[in-house]
Amino acid sequence: MMNENEEKFFEYYSLVCRSINTPLKLRIIEAIQKDRLNVSEIQEKIGVSMSNLSNNLNSLYKIGILGRKKEGNYIYYYLEHYELLDVIKNMKEIVKLITLKRNNLLNFNKIK
Repeated sequence: MMNENEEKFFEYYSLVCRSINTPLKLRIIEAIQKDRLNVSEIQEKIGVSMSNLSNNLNSLYKIGILGRKKEGNYIYYYLEHYELLDVIKNMKEIVKLITLKRNNLLNFNKIK
């Protein structure tokens, strides 16, 4: 049986996992990677509307996945924890293995 502290940890763990549960949020994280990019640069890389992008950047910032810093007229976003890139890379490999095992017709092996 879990104690109260462990229970709170798993609740927050679940919250962090849910915070990257959309393709757009994953694309944002991959677009930024180890760079510091402003909103326009991120938008150019992933090609979504500014309002949709801003909402998603804000939610990733609030949960602590992204950091941001204002410089002049621009706000730059960056990953707070580069280890997340390893997690995403590993999840991509798991998705490829699952689809291969299920004989999925989609060919995800060419995806980086």
